[in-house]
Amino acid sequence: MFPGASLFQPFILHLALLFAAVQPDPTLVIINTRIADGTGGPIVSGKVVVVSGDTITKIADQKGWKTPTGVREIDGTGLVLSPGFIDMHNHSDSKILDKPGAESQIRQGITTFVGGQDGGSQVPLAPFFEKVEKTGIALNMASTVGFGSLRSKAMGDDWRRAARPDEITKMKILLDQDMKDGAFGLSSGIEYEPDSYSTTDELVEVAKTIKPYGGYYVSHVRDEGEHVLDSWRELMTIAERARIPAQISHIKFGSVSAWHQFPKYTELMKQADAKGLKITADCYPYNFWHSTLRVLVLSRKYDDLGEVKRGVDDNGGPENIILTDYKPDPSYLGKSLAQIAKEKNMDPYQLYMQMIRDTDPQTHKGEEDMESILGISMQEEDIKGFYKDPRVMVSSDGAIDGGHPRGAGTYPRFLGRYVREYKVVSLEEGVRKITSLPASVLGLNDRGRIADGMKADLVLFNPDTVIDRSTIKDPTAGPEGIPYVIVNGQVAVDKGAATGARAGRVLRKGK
Repeated sequence: MFPGASLFQPFILHLALLFAAVQPDPTLVIINTRIADGTGGPIVSGKVVVVSGDTITKIADQKGWKTPTGVREIDGTGLVLSPGFIDMHNHSDSKILDKPGAESQIRQGITTFVGGQDGGSQVPLAPFFEKVEKTGIALNMASTVGFGSLRSKAMGDDWRRAARPDEITKMKILLDQDMKDGAFGLSSGIEYEPDSYSTTDELVEVAKTIKPYGGYYVSHVRDEGEHVLDSWRELMTIAERARIPAQISHIKFGSVSAWHQFPKYTELMKQADAKGLKITADCYPYNFWHSTLRVLVLSRKYDDLGEVKRGVDDNGGPENIILTDYKPDPSYLGKSLAQIAKEKNMDPYQLYMQMIRDTDPQTHKGEEDMESILGISMQEEDIKGFYKDPRVMVSSDGAIDGGHPRGAGTYPRFLGRYVREYKVVSLEEGVRKITSLPASVLGLNDRGRIADGMKADLVLFNPDTVIDRSTIKDPTAGPEGIPYVIVNGQVAVDKGAATGARAGRVLRKGK
């Protein structure tokens, strides 16, 4: 030892401890894979991804790499490694306490979902967050606050009108507390009750509450059919007046009368950009939707035969309206309105009116989900057009064990059909749309990309075989080509099977 070396020993020990803190021991290593880092940049080979605990701690050169003894190594030969998929519009919060394993979600690569959609959420959110954390869940959950839920809290059963100033104040107080407790923004479903009775002014006033928190407004707009362009203009108005970003939920031209208007959408987005508005959208990769019988007649004149006929026909006609739930008579499930009418020897429009009466929420107070339908009324070319827009990301609008195949198949379908088969976007851009793009809207700085220091939410998929297998008859069937899903550093899907790991977390805005 050289003279005075002992003086350096504390310093050397400090450096050693600091290095150990910066470079913790690996707990998982992924080798022989191609990396799509989520930014849209080129796919990179010849790298090893090292995970320690819940974090990506190193991206090393494959050449010369040796995984430490006792550390799990996943061989990604033939696979692409991407950040975990972030689902910006998801209804799994409705069943996450009953089915915290959320297998239909994680098997398709979703590692984070955003609940509280279409104007419906728990209010207040904090107690719900606590229950979720106590239960433990398989994937991460974030939430917006439902405008309709706020309306119901502030207005009670008297919501078939515009809110008064004192009621708007109540809504703002409730929303402010939920934003403090970690909500990411405000959602509305103004095609649905009770949101549909609100005015634009009311929505603007409530939405202003989220601006100090950096939140965003997301909306199932007032009309996705004949008046869809006006509905998008209303969303832009709310964004402009409240000075907040806004997102169009499950964007679509949802009825026959709305088809072939894509150039008008493009022009509208140019106008938004010219005004400096931050408008984004999410889209699911199916040409049929899942909702309620009531959305077919937006005038709410359910006893007007002319209005009913126009609404049903504009959504594909009786043969394209398929029941996925009907509590008064479960035998209707899987049948179209036309089939049921034929069996009952009834006019399908009269049958619709009867079904509306038999599921009236005022008659069945306290009973939820009395009925639901699939509507086949969208054009494939419009879906492709939306996905070509860099501002449009992917969402499922699905749920745990939901009745629409999107609840189990959205992401493998997008990657398998729209990326690989249809070549609507490149694989790199497709991965960006399901990772860093939604992360940027949420303001998640530690997810959505593969880089040192990012949380280890990761998906390994085979770009040559990934595909959805869920159908209308079997909506929860698992996909193919997604063998591994990792949530916060723990393997949640191993060789295609859910492991039961509950490494998911409640994500809170700014916390």
